[in-house]
Amino acid sequence: MDKMISNYKSLEENLKNLTSEHISKYDLNKTGLFIVDMNNGFAKEGALYSPRVENIISPIADFAKVLSNKINKLVAFTDTHEENSVELNSYPIHCLKGDKESQIVDELLSIDNIEIIEKNSTNGFFAMDIESYSDLDNFIVVGCCTDICVYQFVLTLKAYFNQNNLDKNIIVPMNLVETYDIDNVHCGDLLNTVFLSSMIQNGIKVVKEILI
Repeated sequence: MDKMISNYKSLEENLKNLTSEHISKYDLNKTGLFIVDMNNGFAKEGALYSPRVENIISPIADFAKVLSNKINKLVAFTDTHEENSVELNSYPIHCLKGDKESQIVDELLSIDNIEIIEKNSTNGFFAMDIESYSDLDNFIVVGCCTDICVYQFVLTLKAYFNQNNLDKNIIVPMNLVETYDIDNVHCGDLLNTVFLSSMIQNGIKVVKEILI
């Protein structure tokens, strides 16, 4: 147990020591911002609502508004399920097609040039046409949840690039991703630490924040 605690503290310390980067480091003509599941069903209401996710609405919206007319692509994924979607065997009913829950939060809907992609699974990669983003070198990924939808998307994206020998950057700013808490079942702080650390180990660039 002591070793486990020590290992966890080491992961925490490593994340605390990460640096921030300025957006000017990236060629914005070759940069896309991918916002994962910042919809009403996770950020404002419903069975899977999380106040932790609600707290990153404004920071993500502010970040996206500044970049919307400067970057190549601005994409927002959102869970959108039919009543018979298989995923609903594993999670409470959420984000049904046509319901308010599946809609991107208003703070993002008002942003220019945003492309909304509906997805029927936790992994947005399978809902996108990856060839449509072949001109991008930098993929900035924000949203929720750190340990589920964000994690699956960035790791699948990275695996795709590796398989095809494509040298692309996937960047996750820690201040713009979040997960949820359920007592004795799902500890947000713990899972943020573990899954952000796993992203780093898998070649994802995790930074403290991206300054603009």
